[in-house]
Amino acid sequence: MKYLIYTILFSLIATQVHFSNIPDSTGIYQPVIIEQCFDLEIGDEIGLFDTSGLISADCSNQYSEILVGAGIYDGGQITISGFGSIDYCDFIDGYQLPGWIGGHDIIVKVWDSSDNIEYIADVNFSTGSGEWGDIYSVIDILTVNELSVFSEDNYSLNSIYPNPFNSTVTFNLNHYNTMNDLKILIYDSSGKLVENFKINNLINREKLVWDASNMRSGIYFVNFKYLNESFTQKITLIK
Repeated sequence: MKYLIYTILFSLIATQVHFSNIPDSTGIYQPVIIEQCFDLEIGDEIGLFDTSGLISADCSNQYSEILVGAGIYDGGQITISGFGSIDYCDFIDGYQLPGWIGGHDIIVKVWDSSDNIEYIADVNFSTGSGEWGDIYSVIDILTVNELSVFSEDNYSLNSIYPNPFNSTVTFNLNHYNTMNDLKILIYDSSGKLVENFKINNLINREKLVWDASNMRSGIYFVNFKYLNESFTQKITLIK
């Protein structure tokens, strides 16, 4: 009950801060249901984009990345509607209205409200094509891709290989060659913690191998916790 009251109050007072430049409703919309989120905190924002959507309203046919829908994460399932474009410029006194264009990929971004950082999210569509133009879409798993804002040179050493993998997977630990502790938490697609590693001495420790031969095929999430850093990567087990 306490959580329910908090959620209701939060929904009443929360407003979009980062993903706020949404075009006016065109009457064409596509709901995107996000069932489960990893690495998001209450108050973080989720934005839906078309990277080459219609941005003009004067029949000048301008196309670019456009935010078409957004919402604020409240800890549970969230539904966000993305507004589609209209193009009546072939008619006398015709007009255009900005929005997504059917057949274009649905791009999801996350704004971390506490750190003021925008990430590209990794998403898995359980319903729909993953493109704009469906009646509705369902994302069963969304995870924040922290690596999307960092250079490959800095963080490629966190790499997991092979991915997808069969039975065993290796975590490269070269980036963490210090005396500080490293935690590696592995979750299944339901959010259940299935493995927990704590490495106390990383000096000369180059890799860690996880034996997942007793696990079911599917998607898993590997969370690295080191000092004030926290990175999550998605892996796929195929047997």
